[in-house]
Amino acid sequence: MYKVLLVDDEPAILEAEKRAIDQRIRDFEVAAEAYSVDRGIEIFNEIHPDVVLTDMKMPRKSGIELIKYIGSQEDKPAVCIAVSGYSDFHYVHDAFMYGGFDYLLKPIEPAKIEELFGRIRQLLLSMRNDADSPIITTEKPSGKELVAMIEHYVRSHLSEDNSIIRICGRYTISQPYLSRIFKKYKNCTYNEYIINLKISEAKKLLERHDCLIGEVAETLGFTDQFYFSKVFKNSVGCTPREYRKKFSE
Repeated sequence: MYKVLLVDDEPAILEAEKRAIDQRIRDFEVAAEAYSVDRGIEIFNEIHPDVVLTDMKMPRKSGIELIKYIGSQEDKPAVCIAVSGYSDFHYVHDAFMYGGFDYLLKPIEPAKIEELFGRIRQLLLSMRNDADSPIITTEKPSGKELVAMIEHYVRSHLSEDNSIIRICGRYTISQPYLSRIFKKYKNCTYNEYIINLKISEAKKLLERHDCLIGEVAETLGFTDQFYFSKVFKNSVGCTPREYRKKFSE
């Protein structure tokens, strides 16, 4: 049974999340709840959950700080989910920068949680399989060689799950180490690299005019067109539709 930690300063949101997981999600149980980031960190270190759902906008410390902390723990990986309202969506972008896996919008929709946990289950199973069958090489690759290997893999599997936790599981390395080698050899974090790569490929696809924006999002592995448009606008300054229109003028 996978353990889930819920972090939110709104009791009603915690109750809605807990009820949805208990009633709809198999193989997962809500092991603990916290009303603040500081308490969430304490519980995280106590129970080592597999999944953490955290609100983004809370008093004193935001969910970004919790996701960032979890990402720095080499021996305690966890799948982090950002919970946010529409007006706080900029927090979600930052969450992905620090290794967040996906997001949930308020008000919480049970069907969305069910779909999301289906993907989380597959991720955790894949990570377990990767750990059982590590990459075999004659000698441990250098940081530069590892970056090149990861770049090649990501470019060849751009539509698949390339979250930081998935890549770390595949190559049996820690999240801090992955971030360090990408900072050293690519001058950016792994998550920044992924988003920049996807935005670059998105521009090429949008300039071709032969596929729908939803198809572009799917090709690049975005969970939905809404999130793709938000990330694209944050990076480029305009929506995918506006970009395509400007390019055609």
